[in-house]
Amino acid sequence: MSVYTFSQWVLFFYIYCFLGWVFESVYVSIMERRLVNRGFLKGPLLPIYGSGALCVLIVTIPFRGSIPLMCLAGMAAATLLEYVTGAAMEKLFHVRYWDYTGKLLNVNGHICLMSTLCWGVMTILVVEVLQVFLEKLVFSVDEQLVTVAVFAITPFVTADLVTSFRAAIHLRDILIQWERLSEELEKLEKQKQELEAAIAGRRREMEAALAERREELEVAFADRKREMDASWGERKQEMEMALAERRGEIEASLAGRREELEASLAQRNQEMTDKVAALQERVGRMTVESDLLKKLHGKSIQALLKRNPRAVSIANKEAFTALKQSFAKKINVKKDADDGDDSEEG
Repeated sequence: MSVYTFSQWVLFFYIYCFLGWVFESVYVSIMERRLVNRGFLKGPLLPIYGSGALCVLIVTIPFRGSIPLMCLAGMAAATLLEYVTGAAMEKLFHVRYWDYTGKLLNVNGHICLMSTLCWGVMTILVVEVLQVFLEKLVFSVDEQLVTVAVFAITPFVTADLVTSFRAAIHLRDILIQWERLSEELEKLEKQKQELEAAIAGRRREMEAALAERREELEVAFADRKREMDASWGERKQEMEMALAERRGEIEASLAGRREELEASLAQRNQEMTDKVAALQERVGRMTVESDLLKKLHGKSIQALLKRNPRAVSIANKEAFTALKQSFAKKINVKKDADDGDDSEEG
């Protein structure tokens, strides 16, 4: 391999990014049965392929002349690069833009046996075929022209990278908001259930205690009445008056106890209601923030998801699925509206 200038290295990087984009877009379009502009960036570039190509070009330098060793070196280096890149992107964005979960001998879904073997084939293809052709092509162009081309392309690539990075960050923020919203809603529902159970349990205890007390009184009154029936008239009248007075005192005591229990329940109910209201207010604020993020960055996020139809989120699985479904519904509604307008015009 010849010695390249910095501009030539960058140009090779862009070329391999483009070739990787062509390969991925064709493959994913066939799998999805629709045209897909594949990749993290909006433009026709896939940096992971450009980085992988340059990586295998560099690590295979000591093994030129031995295809098996070049293949092994390229497989190891490119697989490590893919794993580190995938893990870093998932850590930063909470999304896997490629996922090998379920594939044979995959490691955390970032790499698998098939992808490693593909990197090995790519290593031989790049070193023995593509780079030989591209090297002649680039060397046939004046070095100053190469530098000008690189300086002309780089600002667009940088701008694309920045906007795509921001879209991925906004997507992450929405996923986090949705996840927190789901947690708060779950917590709210749990507290409501606990509140209802506590009030129902307290009411049952109160009713049971009052019923038990009333039953004891009825038994006591019945015993007392039998004693009175056995007594003579004047004594019986005095006992009936005393019994009636005692009954009134007990009824008043029971009524007071009931009022105390009702007041305690009402206070407990109000405390829990206030907590639920505070949670509902917090959930409302989070919903507004999430909706605002979607309105401000919805188009860029939707475009990012369209370019990566098989992206997944392990950390925010439910929120990611709900977000994709909401965008899909929005697209279908818009399509139906457009179809309706066309039929009216017809």
